[in-house]
Amino acid sequence: RERFLANIDADARRLTRLVQRLLELARADSLVARPSRTAVAPLLEALAERGRAQGLAVEVGVVPAGLVLGLPAEVLEDILWQLITNASQHGGEGVHVRLEADVEGEGRGRVVVRDDGKGISESNRARVFDAFFTTARERGGTGLGLTIAQSMLRAFGASLELLPSGLQPQRGAAFAVVEAAPRLWTGPASG
Repeated sequence: RERFLANIDADARRLTRLVQRLLELARADSLVARPSRTAVAPLLEALAERGRAQGLAVEVGVVPAGLVLGLPAEVLEDILWQLITNASQHGGEGVHVRLEADVEGEGRGRVVVRDDGKGISESNRARVFDAFFTTARERGGTGLGLTIAQSMLRAFGASLELLPSGLQPQRGAAFAVVEAAPRLWTGPASG
């Protein structure tokens, strides 16, 4: 009887988490893009501090001075935090996360979240953005985090990319948040 009650309780928690994530996905799909700009360096420093406060090994690498992305601070923060927590959950014991930023040849800014964990197998690389795909179901994973992140970015014409494993100097995984296009307007940056 105790075991059945424990199973029911665990299943109820999983279902509650799944419903919450589905609601987040619905909100992301209906997100209305409003032009906004975010200063990258202060946001990355704040996220690294937040991670360290929660016992995660997060550091900020190279960030061009004055880099600003055409995304709202709260959207960029939510997505980068999702990537940081994914790295800590899937990377294995003692994983380190590094946040970097640069500007691609087309003038599009991007933020890279790189870890030195176990990495993503070739078979899983093809499925990592599929809704409900997870390797952490037994730990409460819903397989919706990256789907929600992609949906939020799509509202701004931006993208989330899994970088090829051959481009990484070490083992692990690397994701890039890439803005839609260079901004032609110069309003104030948030964040």
